[in-house]
Amino acid sequence: MDKWADYLISEVSYNAQHLISVAIRHQDTDQGITKGKPVDRLTISSDIKNGMSYITIYSGKNSWKKGHKIQTFSIDGTPFLRIDRNKVKLDFLGDLPSVSNPELIESELSFEPVSEETIQEPSPSSPRGSLPKESAEELPQELDLALEPVSEETIHNSGTLSIQS
Repeated sequence: MDKWADYLISEVSYNAQHLISVAIRHQDTDQGITKGKPVDRLTISSDIKNGMSYITIYSGKNSWKKGHKIQTFSIDGTPFLRIDRNKVKLDFLGDLPSVSNPELIESELSFEPVSEETIQEPSPSSPRGSLPKESAEELPQELDLALEPVSEETIHNSGTLSIQS
């Protein structure tokens, strides 16, 4: 069987603004269509902009049916995903079934909070770059030098500047 696309979308859920909140994405491989995993709309849009192809698919009797090519475009910097050529501020992937338990799946897309125990304080940045701890102690401390006012400037014939205070 010829490969339909890099990725296939079988289910989708939209938010109140009719933007994709979560979609179920499968891969079209030599061994067949993989089990679907949840993705967000920005992942799909980014993949398409980077040359990946997406289509919708529909579940048939013991097989998948090919749907429509998904395209992306931007309005005012916001990407939108559609199977038609309408340039409106809405996502539209046709009549795909809704994702079952979109709230549960959306939580899988969210980042896990990091406990304070796992956060390491960054070492102070230095214009010299980072050094191993043992060599950092060998360096002299940086000094804050205050500028002194210049009372007289004299330029010599040699083209050098001499500053006298």
